[in-house]
Order: sequence, then structure tokens, then C-alpha cells
Amino acid sequence: MKQTIGVIIVLTLFSCKREQKNSQGENFSDNVNKVASTIIDDSEQLKFFNKPKQPIQVKFEQFPTGSVQPKGWILNMMKSDLQQGIVGALGELYPGIKSDDLYNTARRGGMEDIPEMGDLVLTGAAWEKSIMWWNAETIGNWWDGFIRHAFLTNDAKAIQKSHDVIKNLLASQDDDGYIGIYKPNLRYQHEGSNGELWAQTTAFRTMLAYYEFTQDKSVLDAVEKAMQLTIKNYGEVGENPFYLKNAFGGVTHGLMLTDVCETLFRITKNEAYQDYATYLYKAFSTYSINRSFNDLRYPYLKEKDSLFEGHGVHTYEHIRTMVNAYYNTGYPELEIAYHNMLDKLEPCILPSGAGHGNEWILKMKAHPTHTSSEYCTMLELRNSYGSLIQKTGDISFADEAEKLTYNAMLGFRNREGTALTYGKADNCYVLDGHHHENGESKADPRYKYSPTHSEPAVCCVPNYTRNFPYFLEQMWMKSEGGIASVMFGPSKLTTQIEGAEVSIEQITNYPMSDDVTFKFTMKDPKTFSFQIRQPKWSNGLESNIALGDLKDGFYTISKEWKNGDEITIIFNNETKQHKALNDEVYLQRGPIVYAFEIPHKVETIKTYSKVNYSDYYCFPTNEDFKDLKLDSDSKFELKSASNSDSFYDSEWNLEGSLFNASKNKSQNVTLVPLGKTVLRRVTFPKQ
Repeated sequence: MKQTIGVIIVLTLFSCKREQKNSQGENFSDNVNKVASTIIDDSEQLKFFNKPKQPIQVKFEQFPTGSVQPKGWILNMMKSDLQQGIVGALGELYPGIKSDDLYNTARRGGMEDIPEMGDLVLTGAAWEKSIMWWNAETIGNWWDGFIRHAFLTNDAKAIQKSHDVIKNLLASQDDDGYIGIYKPNLRYQHEGSNGELWAQTTAFRTMLAYYEFTQDKSVLDAVEKAMQLTIKNYGEVGENPFYLKNAFGGVTHGLMLTDVCETLFRITKNEAYQDYATYLYKAFSTYSINRSFNDLRYPYLKEKDSLFEGHGVHTYEHIRTMVNAYYNTGYPELEIAYHNMLDKLEPCILPSGAGHGNEWILKMKAHPTHTSSEYCTMLELRNSYGSLIQKTGDISFADEAEKLTYNAMLGFRNREGTALTYGKADNCYVLDGHHHENGESKADPRYKYSPTHSEPAVCCVPNYTRNFPYFLEQMWMKSEGGIASVMFGPSKLTTQIEGAEVSIEQITNYPMSDDVTFKFTMKDPKTFSFQIRQPKWSNGLESNIALGDLKDGFYTISKEWKNGDEITIIFNNETKQHKALNDEVYLQRGPIVYAFEIPHKVETIKTYSKVNYSDYYCFPTNEDFKDLKLDSDSKFELKSASNSDSFYDSEWNLEGSLFNASKNKSQNVTLVPLGKTVLRRVTFPKQ
């Protein structure tokens, strides 16, 4: 009786709100529901999965979580974000995180269990069943980022909160091993939209990070027990988790349980986890239900010349799953899919390094003014780049990961770390709650600064908390016979070589610097190889020691290393012009993309009980940026000042001139790193 009454109440609520304007905006509502009228079975195209596997040897292996610590400006930004910014404050700013104990006492058994969803407006649309699981994404991703920040910055108060989060998750585990958000009447028996695997993904990623920080084996045991239950119910001998009458974002986000499989394989070396990850990709590729969320299905990747069209976050995160299946099997069919994926990805990339998609890619090519990115899409693409460099060793992916992290991702954050934008274009002329394209303006709440973004979804802010913790894990990797410095930035690796502790620190202000010093610390001398990446954007590098030959984008130094050894490298970078897909030109030096910063004023539209936090719009105070062009003979010189432990206070600008068409003359300008800007122009037509 209770469940029936609850459903009536919820349906009545939906009916009352049916005439209300959806808080998601027109872009979301017009594209979310592309459910097929019948389920398409593509199993005939997947028979190659029955052939014997021939796994491909990966190039690198990731170090355990916690092996790489932040230093310099990255450490300072992470501390600030945790102690004075949105990483630490989100639990107070969005009360649903604390009030919705959805993994334990508030599990979902039906629509009557929908929680209070802040500013989200419900209209009765079919996709709104998804909000049963929605907080699992918000809460789980915030836990993941918060706990990593706590341990990486050694914040005692935050570490204690982390213990409490994990204690509650452990207490939620049922006798059969279940950890998740559903009551027994729903778990593993869904007919349509659900968040079963997605909720487990966000929780298990959190728990495994905590395990590697603390070595508390009870946490690892709990995750493994829960995974065995999932593999039994949603595996080769159970149900296909993607065979459903309809599916929205939560179902296909659930494919990212493969992240958990990869981590468990790295920790335990149990190949059953990689086999399950491959099964999930095969299962995902078998049935086509909702075209909005499945660009990376194998049957679609067979089509080389088609463009991506789905939800950007799903498209970019699913890259990891597909590539992992390819390397785990070695199937030629997946090799073709891999190369087709790269061909499809290329036209999605903006000058800032971001893949466009806010929310949808829609077969559009990246346009610096008209196609925006979402913070979640950037995080997932960057993490996929990290997976690609780990498996392939291709330095292009490391170049792209640095470019995306140091430009687009920082360019969404405000200077204080108290808000970020949900969506933003590279050429961002105004942030006023509207999407602007070809003279038209459509309401979209994603275009503003906010510490929560509670109208569309509290997803981008939780994912922001995962940015640097995951980037740090990608910066250093195990190579055959040693260690590889894959990406650059102030950080310190601590690992074991032949049972002895070895630390290597990158002392640098990179990317606001051309030099990096590697300092080695160890008790006794150790012999191993050390690899240093040569970025493609640099015209070589200088060093205080002989680096040897460059092979596959890396210099390798094999020697006996002693305590106190140092290597200093200096990149030979020059300012280069690159053509964007709108036929305009942008400037890049090293990993930094430069922008003309547009002066702006702020309009506050919402305040929070916590001081210094607000939602606000940004408007330009003049329109000089509209008529700027790049002279064919323009030259820009780097102007730098002393290094600083603040990204924003480090001066690393370009000085030169742009032609002002309305005034018919050149004017001197200073271009600043894109990551420091609020409103900006990045691309310019060429005179």
C-alpha cells in the first residue's frame, strides 16, 4: 500500500508541474530522449568476441593512488579549494549531500523515494525517473574528490571526515556483499532507466582510493565482495545490464564500472576483473536503446566517416572502456574501432584542448564561439587521455592532457575557487544564463558561475574536485625497468625500487615556466631507467646532463642514481599560430593557449548562507574585442616575471599587437593564459 500511495503522490506532483519550464534548458530537453521504438540486437556483429584473446602489452603502469603528491602552486590551489573553496564547502552549499543517505538508510525502492532535489524543476518527462539515482553521481564523485584532496594535502579534519564516509559505506554492505542504492525489490532487476552500476562505480572508485591511501584491507575486501555479486548478476551467466526497454544517462554511465575493474586488476593482478571489463563493453555494444548515450558502441565505431552525436560526457568517458577492451583482447576489429574513434574525436577538439559538448555533440565540429564544453566532459576526456598514454605510450595524448588541464579546465574556475561555470565557450563574450549562437539567444542555466549549479545538475562541481587528484596520478608512470615522467608540473613521486624507497620531485612552476628540475632522494644508490617526455610543441630541450637519444617521444637515462642527483631541463618553446576549425587563428606557446582578456562586471543572482559564495553572471564592460584581427606579420614576445606559488600571480604573458578593424589601426595588447580568464577571445581572423 505504501508504495502505491507514493507513486500516486509522485505522479500527481509531476502532473501539477507539467506546465512548468524545465530547469534543464531547451538544449537538454530537446536531445535527451532518443529511445529506440524497438531494441536493436547487434550480437551478430560481435561474434569476434568469441575468438581467443591476444592481449596487447601496455606501455606503462599507473602507480598506486597516493604515490604522487602535489607541490608548489598545485598544492596551494588544492589546499585553498579544500579549506576555503568549493571542494570543502559543497556539503554545506548543497544539503542533499548530507541529508540523502542513499547508500544506506535512504535506498531507493520506487519513485516514492525520490529525494528533495534543490532547484531542479520536474515536469513529468520520462527521463526524470533518472533522478532516483542522480544523487549517487553527485555524492559519490564528491566523496571521491574530497577524500583524495584530504589525504594529498594532509588535512587532518578532512581526513577524519573521510574516515566517516568510508565507515558509513562499509556499514551499508549487506550480507550477500551488496553495496548500492537500491532496496531488494529493485536491485539487478531493472526494466528500464536505472543507476545500478553507476552508483557502484562512484562508490567503489572512492573506496579503492581510500584503501590505497590507508591500506585498510577491510575496504578492499568489501569492494571485491560487492563486485563478485555484481559480476554474478550482471555477467555472462546473469542478465545483460544494458538490455532494457529504455535507458537514460545512468545506465550508460554504468559502463564506467570498468574504471573499477582496471583499478582492481592493478591492485590484485586478478585477470577476472579485466575479463569483466571486456564483457561490459561487449554487453554495451550488443543492444542499441538510446542514441543519446552510446557513441562508443562497436557498431557505431565501424562507421569511420560519421561524427559523434551523443552526450559529450558519455562519449569521452567511454573511450577508456573501449580502448581497455581493445588492449585486453587484441581483436583486429577493435583496432579498427580504436582508429575510427580517434578520427571522430579530432573534429570535437577546441583550441583550449576541451572536447565540445554542453550537453550534446550533435555531429557538430568544434567551433570556438558557438560550441561550448561542459566541465564534466573535460574531466572525462582528460582522464581518457591519461588512460590512452598509459596503454599506448603515444606522447600526443600527454600533450593533449596537459593542454586541456592547464587551459580549458582552469579557465572554468574563478580565481577564488568559490565557483565555476558548468558550460563555457573558448570565445566567451558573456555569461548571462543563455547560449548565444549566430545572433540567437536561448536560455540555459549552465552559463554562469555557481558553487553548485543546482538547476541543471550538481555534477560539474563534484567532478571539479577530481581534477588535480587524477591528473597527479597520470603525471608519473611505471615503465619497463624504471620510471617515466609523462607530464610536467610541481609534484613528487614516492615509490619502491627493489624494496627501497625512492622519491623524485619536479621542482617547477610549469606550465608558467620553461624549466623543470628533477631531484632524486634515496637512502642508497639504485640503478634504474628514467624517462622524460619531449612534448611535440617544444623545439627540443636543453639539460645539464646528456639525455641520450630520443625514441618514441622519450629520452631515457639508465644509470645508478644517488641521493641528491638532479636533472634540469629547459624547453625550447616558441609562440606558434594554429588554425581553429572556424578558420580563425589562435596562439600557443608550450602547453599554454593565450587569450585577449575581456574586462567584465558581475551581477549576483543568488546568494548562499555560507559567506562568499554566490551564483553570478558576467557582462563585458566594452566591446573592443569584437573587431580584433591578427596581422599577417604580427609577432608576440613572452613577458615573464619571477615565479610564484600561485597560478594566478605568475606572470607569463604575450605582448604584441592586433589590428582593430573598426579603428583601422593596430593596437598593442597583452594576451594572458586562457586558464586565468573569465571572459575572453581566443581566436582571431587573420588580416
